[in-house]
Amino acid sequence: ESEVRDAVESKLFGIGSEAYVVGSHEFYLGYALTRGTMLCIDMGHFHPTELIADKISSILLFNGKGLLLHVSRNLRWDSDHVVILSDDIRFLFEELVRSGKLAETAIGLDFFDASMNRLGAWVVGARSALKGLLLALLQPHGTLVSYEEKGRFFQRLALLERLKTLPFGAVWDTYCARAGAPTEDRIIPEVEGYERDVQFRRR
Repeated sequence: ESEVRDAVESKLFGIGSEAYVVGSHEFYLGYALTRGTMLCIDMGHFHPTELIADKISSILLFNGKGLLLHVSRNLRWDSDHVVILSDDIRFLFEELVRSGKLAETAIGLDFFDASMNRLGAWVVGARSALKGLLLALLQPHGTLVSYEEKGRFFQRLALLERLKTLPFGAVWDTYCARAGAPTEDRIIPEVEGYERDVQFRRR
């Protein structure tokens, strides 16, 4: 029982409907809060211009059962494409880390894309999510909070801008090397080798 937790997941769209879906975000948010159930937020189940990072801080204030995230990438009205290191991903993990609720949040990748090699899709998606998390963890949150609380908004903005040009790639490559994972320049040849030596032989 301790390893399995119930969650409800909302959806903006449904077959044959545009303006109303029974499992709307508002319905399941209210249901989860009043029934003590974990809420699942799927990035691909909202309007393409919505950022779920904007919802997380409010949800975490009231939902004591934690949060389940399906990290994916939506395209127009079609959800669940391969995750990339987009602004949506960065904002999502920044919000999680800044909230201090990372340990209480279950994170899963929810994507499929039959137009490309499955191993390659999984590798790109998983690594992109990890990059977003690492970027968020590397930020000097204590300094940013201090600037915010003291009304030093110029300093906060300047530091946020500086973070955009810090050498994240070197940190990522070092992390990969320590974890025994391929660095970015090895991803394509590794996947192509697996495709040639394993996947193509299954035909």
